[in-house]
Amino acid sequence: MTKKLLSFLCIGLAILLIDSWLDSNNNYNTIVLHDDEIEGLIKTWTAQVGRPPTDQDLKGIINQLVEEEILYREALKLNLDKDDIIIKRRLAQKIGFLKQEEQNQPPTESELKTYFESKESNYFMEKRFSFTHLYYSKDKNGSERAAQALQVINQQTDIPDSDPFLVGKNFINKTLKEIDRDFGKGFSNNFSQGVKGSWLGPFNSIYGTHLIKISTIVEAKKPNYEEVKKVVLMDYFLDMKQQEMKNYIESLKEEYQVQINPKFNY
Repeated sequence: MTKKLLSFLCIGLAILLIDSWLDSNNNYNTIVLHDDEIEGLIKTWTAQVGRPPTDQDLKGIINQLVEEEILYREALKLNLDKDDIIIKRRLAQKIGFLKQEEQNQPPTESELKTYFESKESNYFMEKRFSFTHLYYSKDKNGSERAAQALQVINQQTDIPDSDPFLVGKNFINKTLKEIDRDFGKGFSNNFSQGVKGSWLGPFNSIYGTHLIKISTIVEAKKPNYEEVKKVVLMDYFLDMKQQEMKNYIESLKEEYQVQINPKFNY
């Protein structure tokens, strides 16, 4: 009787294990696409393309999603996620983002002012220029044409034609560093005269020759707290999130032992 009961239990357990394995395998091979996931892809498509997807477009979107999920699962079967530095970094970034989102407690006015005072030099406002320019390519006798253009401007009110410039013709509130970035190192020296309302030049850049007309100059200054409060608040949250993440990692390190060759001095 006991042997029969034991045999019966073994058979029952075997059936249960097989059924569980088959059910698990079926679930693994089942891809469930949720409405919010597809709707999110539709919104992304619409934002990028400028119109809602057609039925054919939607089929393509869903098919791509299904194919990606299938390939992802097949890659997991082959353990391709193991020891992959890119995947490790991506997962580390994701948990980092999740942890940083936990830090969203707004500071008090006193805390924010104290933060501003500790980093006041970061908010120094450099001297800025708003100006327009006429550009003459060095490949098209730029120096000669610029000189002729300046003569025309001085003799009449009409502005002569010029060549198109890659980053535009009019510039608003540019620092000297930003001017050098757009025109080449040292070009900002031409603004040292600080003359507004008159055409200046010709000045040479790495691209050709320019005539410049400065419209406004904003002098460098140390801003007060109210002027930069919004920027200070964003910087505060960023610093707090980074500090929170640093503290989180340091606390986790206490739970791990790192084995490494002593020569690397870790």
